[in-house]
Amino acid sequence: MRVRLLGPVELCGEHGAVPVGPRARAVLAALALEAGRPVGVQRLARAVWPPSPPATATTQIQGCVSALRRAFGPARELLVTCPPGYLLALDADAVDALDFARKAGLARTAARLGDGERAALLLRQALSGWRGPALEGVPGLYAEAAQLEEQRLLALEARLQADLARGMAAGLVPELTALCAAHPLRERFHGQLMTALARSGRKPAAREAYRRVREALVGELGLEPGQELRRIQRDVLAGPEPAETTLPYDPADFTGRAAETLRVAEAVTSAALPIVVISGRPGAGSTSLAVHAAHQLRRRFPDGCLYADLHFTAEPLEVLGRLLRMLGVAEPPPGLAERAELYRARTRGRRLLVILNDASAERQVLPLLPGGEGPGVLVTGRSRLSALPGAVHVELAPLPPGEALELLARVAGYGRVAAAPEAARRLVELCDRLPLAVRSAAARLAGKPHWRLADLVFRLADEDRRLGELAHGDLDVRPGLAASHARLSARARRVFARLADGSFARLADGSFDRGEPDDLLEELVDARLLEVVRCEDSGRMSFRPPGLVRCFARGLSPRTEVGNATDDRG
Repeated sequence: MRVRLLGPVELCGEHGAVPVGPRARAVLAALALEAGRPVGVQRLARAVWPPSPPATATTQIQGCVSALRRAFGPARELLVTCPPGYLLALDADAVDALDFARKAGLARTAARLGDGERAALLLRQALSGWRGPALEGVPGLYAEAAQLEEQRLLALEARLQADLARGMAAGLVPELTALCAAHPLRERFHGQLMTALARSGRKPAAREAYRRVREALVGELGLEPGQELRRIQRDVLAGPEPAETTLPYDPADFTGRAAETLRVAEAVTSAALPIVVISGRPGAGSTSLAVHAAHQLRRRFPDGCLYADLHFTAEPLEVLGRLLRMLGVAEPPPGLAERAELYRARTRGRRLLVILNDASAERQVLPLLPGGEGPGVLVTGRSRLSALPGAVHVELAPLPPGEALELLARVAGYGRVAAAPEAARRLVELCDRLPLAVRSAAARLAGKPHWRLADLVFRLADEDRRLGELAHGDLDVRPGLAASHARLSARARRVFARLADGSFARLADGSFDRGEPDDLLEELVDARLLEVVRCEDSGRMSFRPPGLVRCFARGLSPRTEVGNATDDRG
């Protein structure tokens, strides 16, 4: 048997609701609220006849209990005579009001332990059992009904707070708007609505919500808003203005990467503190993708976008100083810990998008992560930063052939590419289909209208001069390759120098790796200077350098490289 109190009072058996008269239903409700504990006859009588039971109340209560036992049928032994009253021997999970209280208590424990997702799930389960006003049809239990309603509202507030902490602000606005209309003097709902509006980029609407609740409180109660509501008004609404956006421009000829852009957008807007790492070979376009995605996401981050170039080697202390100045701190504190603490405080709860470009390691990024829920983070670099906690990783391969040709055509001219399709295909392959290299080649063609595509293909075919031919203004693959090479340990640089000395053929056919420790080859892979090739038949793994890396290695002096590699970080 089950008793339902969170709505019209019902006794439910195996086949559904069991008919019970109104007086017996009141007795049932009073007993179920105290399931497992005795309830005196006088208390049962007040539940049936508020506020003054008749002189025959004891006899009539006995009749109600007899009627309930008939309704319980084979389970009649659950209703126990326990002088001076009766006891309903049901487990707590058989009474929806008690089950609700149990789940709400578990949710509070989960929240204290920092498990917001479990807390939200438990609260949703607890609230799902409500079918209407508690103890409906039993006016004698109005105090108990009011207490249950207050517990429901507290659980609802806790569930909404958990959802806000999980980054669901925009989706909560309609529900919170309705709750504020239904409970015009309940400050917690109004504070949550203000927070949800502000985090959704609707600060004017949030200020209007504060004005309305303040007018209601002063007009109805003669009271100013409480401390918590004033804090939200001060911190969320009267907080700092949007940070000055420092994004580089979004190139008009940005081409392809639609799937990667969508994945970045979904990841950076789907969690309380989303971190997305975009990585790939030098020239793969990780910076361009991050900037392109950031421009598309600016409306989702109304408090601004912060862009910091880490230049692969920048120290967190210096970068934090730059970020704090972007946030309006004229004189950042001198120490790393103090700067990091102030930075987290200035970014906590704000819908900011932070782009950390060209990072080299987790230790460089960790102090630059903003505080609390609200901000999103895009990190770019050659390193995968696989140890960065909670990060979503987006790996950039070379462009597909069609997208590489489209980029070439957009910059160099569609007519020239259409007139020489074979040369165009050969050209983008010589560029490894890397966006930076293709864009540089296309820019050279655009500046040389008298050149045919075949002319540039002829120049690029010479590996000793290919990288030089692909340098055009700021478009140059070599600095990225040089930075990756400079970060290698001394032993890995010696291996790379051997590649420059003619060992590519043996490396490509899998023979070279037998004589070299696996960790050195893996270091070159991590630096994006080698690619892994796995034989489908044998499963054997071998390594090969991409074409432009091979050209870079040919430009090094093996003797100089080995001679200068005196340190050993491998």
